[in-house]
Amino acid sequence: MHMVFPIINSLLLRPLPPLIDGISIELIDFDFHLWERLPELEFSVLTVVGSGMELGSRKAHHKGLDFIIEPKGKAKIKGSIHKFFNDGDHNINRFTFENFKDAVGQLSVFGVNPENARLKSFEIGLNLDTSASKIETKTFLESVLYCRGAERSEMELNGKTGYGYAYKTTNATYKFYDKAEQSKVQSELLRVETKFTRMRAVENYGIYTLADLLDETKLSRLIADKFLKTIDETIFFEWDQIKTTRRLPAKYKSKFKDLRNPDWWIKDERSRKERHRNKLLLEKLINQYAKRNIKNILKGLISLEFTYFLRSKKGYEYTTFESLKNWNQTNNAQKKGTVTQRIVCADSTDQGEEKKEKRYCLTCGKDITHQKKGSKYCNDQRKCRDKAYNLKVSEKKKVKQTAKQKEILNLIKDLGTEFNLVRTTNPNRKKKKGVPGRKTSIIVDIGGKKRYFHGVAARFFLREFEKKTESLTNQHEHETDCT
Repeated sequence: MHMVFPIINSLLLRPLPPLIDGISIELIDFDFHLWERLPELEFSVLTVVGSGMELGSRKAHHKGLDFIIEPKGKAKIKGSIHKFFNDGDHNINRFTFENFKDAVGQLSVFGVNPENARLKSFEIGLNLDTSASKIETKTFLESVLYCRGAERSEMELNGKTGYGYAYKTTNATYKFYDKAEQSKVQSELLRVETKFTRMRAVENYGIYTLADLLDETKLSRLIADKFLKTIDETIFFEWDQIKTTRRLPAKYKSKFKDLRNPDWWIKDERSRKERHRNKLLLEKLINQYAKRNIKNILKGLISLEFTYFLRSKKGYEYTTFESLKNWNQTNNAQKKGTVTQRIVCADSTDQGEEKKEKRYCLTCGKDITHQKKGSKYCNDQRKCRDKAYNLKVSEKKKVKQTAKQKEILNLIKDLGTEFNLVRTTNPNRKKKKGVPGRKTSIIVDIGGKKRYFHGVAARFFLREFEKKTESLTNQHEHETDCT
């Protein structure tokens, strides 16, 4: 089911996205005495909380940023570059790439040269106005099932828990939390954030210094691979949308109970391929049996907010970030040269385009939408088709065999020893190499009528008949001993 919502074109009614926010940099070949001469910076010595013991480092807080001078003369800056741009007031309004460049330029007053500002950590994130989708921020938070193989931990916002979750990996931390609760504003704001805690995570993109974050080509690749791809790989599931397995096909009921359990995804070591296959299966069930797909709605919100970040000072002309503007294939927020409201669908298809129904392989769950209509299995070396065929044959054979066995048991039970086995081969005969085996066959004479049983059915008949005969013999011997 599609979710549609209007875009509100008013900065007063809704905050818009910052992308780069928290930063931590170390200045190379920098004379920290410059900071001591600036009236804006008032330094105090850092102490250990509780004991009051001095650490030796000095810190000055100014407009959302901490300026730190360490004992050996190292100079560092930590904090929110977005708050700095807003004179330290907040970081919930629009903060575009142009704003980010202006904020970095303002740091030159403090002697910061972007080329010599080595990155220690930084954040990429968006503040999403979830009220546009008529879904509460809490619902989005509770729907995050799995992220990057990490165990979920609760974040503490203003001394309270339950308003955000973090997934910590070796090189980065992925966060989903209630930005309105953190900032104490009356709104519905979901913060989606990736914090790079080790710079080896971004070295392949040529990002080492603050100047590299100003390079639109490098930043564009990083956003696509490390932020947007993470959202694609994260698994979302709304419990209320599929409360029970009643409507699901029988073959998925047991599996579905595992797929909706967040602990199941991280409990055992699974290959990337297996995890991806299970993810596709869950998303297939969500698309078919849930009233809405909250992940598609979230991706629609992200696409919507990106249009603001990607615009340059000229208003409606895209910068070299144009390669990102079609992420999720969502229409631009507004027509060029107009402020008319648009209706945007928070789904993976463009407005006005007929949605192509997704189809998945019934065996492995792979997307086969691109194959011809009516296809049920993927074309990869016919493995899935053959596996499904063999399974069907096996099930039919099992059903037929079970019916034959019931018939044999009824014959033995009803007639007891009132029939004769006219001919049998030896079912216990050992196979000899080079000598053809003989299929077990028996002819049962029941009141002058002959019944034929061969192979598995014949061997089953003999085993059950021997059990019956042995049981009757033992019973007869027991009665004889008693008398």
